[in-house]
Amino acid sequence: MKGITILLFFILNFGFSQQKTEQVKDISENACECISNINSDIDQKNKLIKNCITNAIITILKPDVVSKTNNISEIQIDKKLYSSIEKYLIENCEALKNISFSENKKFEHATSSDVLAQLAYDDGMEYLEEKDYEKAILKFKKAVKIDSSFAFAWDNLGVSYRKTNQFDKAIEAYKKSLEINPNGRMPLINIAVTYNLRKDYNQTIKYYNKYNSIYTDDPEGYYGLGLVLYSNKEYEKGLDNLIHAYTIYTNQQSPYRTDAASKIGYMYNDLKKQDKIDIFNKVAAKYNLKIDIK
Repeated sequence: MKGITILLFFILNFGFSQQKTEQVKDISENACECISNINSDIDQKNKLIKNCITNAIITILKPDVVSKTNNISEIQIDKKLYSSIEKYLIENCEALKNISFSENKKFEHATSSDVLAQLAYDDGMEYLEEKDYEKAILKFKKAVKIDSSFAFAWDNLGVSYRKTNQFDKAIEAYKKSLEINPNGRMPLINIAVTYNLRKDYNQTIKYYNKYNSIYTDDPEGYYGLGLVLYSNKEYEKGLDNLIHAYTIYTNQQSPYRTDAASKIGYMYNDLKKQDKIDIFNKVAAKYNLKIDIK
């Protein structure tokens, strides 16, 4: 297995000066604006997100990052700076979240052939984006009443219920969606998240495992399962899933690799404090993971 290196500077204070911090903010906001223009239905979204980040860095810090040849492909961007921008975007760029976790509209039952159901759904999505969850619930309920096979309406009804801490109703909505499409990506991951919020860890693990068995190349399931297992003191299995998620994020050039890396950093410190660093070393060796502490 090809070795991967993870920089553990994220477990420490970044130590950026005020000027650097402002640069990260400026670059990230520029990149976020670019990301907001990416079509969520197209493939290779992560590649386009990376281009947005790189171009934002070049735009704002061009004298510092562009080589004398002005060959963009030869630019060497500081890894610490790049990771800081990814971290800022994950925490502050709503467009990144929307694009990264959106469902492809080409999927079956993503739309309704009933005009009234579709109009109610579209209204619900607007309210959901505005975080007016009560009105969103009314619209999504109307949509599924008109068209009970409208899976995306059930999915987003579940999201709206979850946002208002109505976990049982959210789970019921996700199950309705799964009756229509048992392998639905959005309801499977969201029902696992909701069971976790309800602290029903057996069901959480069950649905994460089902998700991972279907979507083997999607890091989100491994990431979520890793956190749940680790928090329940299944340290080795939790860390294994987190590192597996990190390797996929990295291969996909996803900015969420920085978030996964920060969680691995937490586990590294936690296991070290517990005098259980041998667990970390065992799993790291499995993935040929090299640690570079900055």
